[in-house]
Amino acid sequence: MSQAPEKEAPEAGTAAGSPGDPAKRPPPGFAWPRGLQATATRRALLLTALGGLLIAGLVTAIPAGSGPGRLAGYINSEPVPSTGTKSDAAFNRAKGGDCLTWPDATPESASIVNCADDHKFEVAESVDMRTFPGAEYGPGASPPSPARIQQMTQEQCEPAVHNYLGPKFDPASKFMVSLLWAGDRAWRQSGDRRMLCGLQLPGANNQQEVFKGKVADVDQSKVWPAGTCLGIDSATNQPTDVPVDCAAPHAMEVTGTVNLAEKFPGALPAEPDQDGFIKDSCTKMTDAYLAPTKLRTTTLTLIYPTVSLPSWSAGSRQVACSIGATLGNGGWATLVNSAKGQLLINGQAPVPPPDIPEERLTMPPIPVQAPSQPTQASTAPDAIPPNNQHLPGQQPVVTQPQAPATQAPATQAPPAQVEPLRIHPHGHHRHRRHPHRRPPREASRVPVRMDPQRFDELVSDALDLIPAELAAAMDNVVILVEDRHPEDAELLGLYEGVALTERDSDYAGSLPDAITIYREALLDACDSDDDVVEEVAITVIHEIAHHFGIDDDRLEELGWA
Repeated sequence: MSQAPEKEAPEAGTAAGSPGDPAKRPPPGFAWPRGLQATATRRALLLTALGGLLIAGLVTAIPAGSGPGRLAGYINSEPVPSTGTKSDAAFNRAKGGDCLTWPDATPESASIVNCADDHKFEVAESVDMRTFPGAEYGPGASPPSPARIQQMTQEQCEPAVHNYLGPKFDPASKFMVSLLWAGDRAWRQSGDRRMLCGLQLPGANNQQEVFKGKVADVDQSKVWPAGTCLGIDSATNQPTDVPVDCAAPHAMEVTGTVNLAEKFPGALPAEPDQDGFIKDSCTKMTDAYLAPTKLRTTTLTLIYPTVSLPSWSAGSRQVACSIGATLGNGGWATLVNSAKGQLLINGQAPVPPPDIPEERLTMPPIPVQAPSQPTQASTAPDAIPPNNQHLPGQQPVVTQPQAPATQAPATQAPPAQVEPLRIHPHGHHRHRRHPHRRPPREASRVPVRMDPQRFDELVSDALDLIPAELAAAMDNVVILVEDRHPEDAELLGLYEGVALTERDSDYAGSLPDAITIYREALLDACDSDDDVVEEVAITVIHEIAHHFGIDDDRLEELGWA
């Protein structure tokens, strides 16, 4: 869809017809300037492949509700009846709380209907621009341009709708704030300066969907049926939240809807509780929707939002599960066709990642050995929190619940501290460290020796395992190889920086992320050259996963800790 309203028809005297030949003029029409909605935060569960690694994380702040095609309606410069018609009567009589409808593609035929019946526009306020100071809306003033109409929608209609709905105003509503006015002809000939601010439900092909009931009385959740594809603005690579044919360019494909009221019938649940429930539900729905195709083979991302307090207070309880692909620069890839069919991503068929070796999915757990000096942990540097320390090849240890004891057994490791990933609306740019640490080494083992050049080649080989799409998404990051960490000789790898999922507009000018691989520590942890090859690949992929915002708990679940 174009970013501006439909072009005005030729003036009188052009090939379109003459003033005396109205039969040759095209019928009056509507164009819809950009609608207004508060920016919604999108959360994504990345289920892409990183050299065989399933990545699960969050992405932030992706815009929803300000794309093109979201434009308020106005009758264009074509001749329209100025008096005596049913539509004029409806337009002049409409007031806050009234509902309008019209046949498809003919908003000039609008009529007032019962809001309990199908309608396409709910009036929030009728605004008479003649009461405004200044000459902009005076008798001799020129009609407003499409850009000015868009600005007026923001200036007049956004506060009007907010006041109209009161506590039922949902900033992430599926309904769009719109402006309806009589057009150039009525402006010039009859001096009509009335404009209607209200709400509509955007649909495909720049048309409006019908809905029943007052907006304040219905669930405003932004959801669509599974299989719906949502358009993309080709200029900004942002989703438009407008349904389109899946064979047309689009940003996302809806895979299901999660109703939080099923689990949380009372007050707004905490975001981590929402996130866990929605993530699990969306994952199951997406797997069922795509079956027998696996999401991983599509290389797409699972996307879902959470519900904010204003939305919850307005009565919204549902969120949509969708799949799409990000570009790494805040934009979205352009998809064509359904993910269940001949999917194209930016014009190319997706390249499925390598399968995860079966042995990596069934590796037995390795018990964690307790430190020989328990008091040593209290003197460790604060920069490396306990929950970020990893043992090569370690799997989560499943233990049976035990009765409380006065003292933990000497062989029991301290429980990991779980820190949920969160979306940060403003960049704090704090450095995070995610070390990959080796286990205690037996005295009888002999460390592997390897030429530094050969070790560097192994690191390069590990980087080559990363699919081109993900390698292109890596942003402002450097890969370093050093002998050992200056403070912890057992560290195999370390990520320091601001993950892609935490970056926002304040990130510009920040230092690059650093992924450091420690050669001597890795060699110490291995028994053979083959072990070195495997451990280097695991460590490189592990630290790159942190660059994409993947936490350690998820990496353990996937066997890449």
